[in-house]
Amino acid sequence: MTLEVVGKVDDRIVDFFKKMEQVEESDSSQLVLSDSFEQSRSLQLVFKEDTAQLYDQGKLIASFKWASEYYQAIWAFAKAYSDRDGMRSALTSTKWARRVVSGILQAMVVLMEVEDKTGFSHSQRVTKLAEKLGLKLGFSQKELQLLVEASMLHDVGKIGIEQLMMYTPTRIRFLEDMPRDHTVMGSIYLSTIEFLWDLVPAVRSHHERWDGKGYPDGLKGEEIPLLARIIAICDYYDELTHFVTSEWGIGPKKKDEALKMVQDQSEKMFDPRLVELFVKIVESDQGI
Repeated sequence: MTLEVVGKVDDRIVDFFKKMEQVEESDSSQLVLSDSFEQSRSLQLVFKEDTAQLYDQGKLIASFKWASEYYQAIWAFAKAYSDRDGMRSALTSTKWARRVVSGILQAMVVLMEVEDKTGFSHSQRVTKLAEKLGLKLGFSQKELQLLVEASMLHDVGKIGIEQLMMYTPTRIRFLEDMPRDHTVMGSIYLSTIEFLWDLVPAVRSHHERWDGKGYPDGLKGEEIPLLARIIAICDYYDELTHFVTSEWGIGPKKKDEALKMVQDQSEKMFDPRLVELFVKIVESDQGI
């Protein structure tokens, strides 16, 4: 929405609208301030004496009493009016489609995974850990949202492998020897959906190693996408500490044992800076 505010402008409403724009997080939204009323295709909010009048290309469409308690009403009306012709298209917008498709994939991942005694699946637990690490790294809300989505879908490629193992028995032995396939398969799935392309690097590379000995592409150090480096540590720790995913020795490790194993892999499997931060987070959080 483009909203032009003209006339005697109260700084409080300008601040309020800017905050509302930030909440909306819409690339098309902007707040335009000017000193005089001019014909424009944008909506215009004009202050006259004790009223705030909303115009569309010079035509008065609404009038509000000018008081701070009406800020929300003015904003809501302007937003609704601006979006009135786009509501149908909004239902099929990229943002909405992404939410639906990503949500379905995440649900399939959770259904595929065995839940722990508290009801969470492996990917859900990894996501909770990754989110904590992202917050400590100072991620913006947008960056954090991408990290959460990538964490939930980091093992999406296993869906296809499970299906192949169920319905093509002759391939079972081959697939048992190729555990790394899920990173490639997951990146292929997501790359076929244009609005999920930004998840591909994290999903493909979460089994790369800091020393370059990982898979599928042998990336090393900071060649590995940051989100993939975060997910890698969280994925490893969760596999160590939960019986349903643990393949290490006779069963899951205790927190201190698992953290020691994570630390031992600093500069080998994992980014040393992230290892240090991750250990501090887990040690200080009794709920992990």
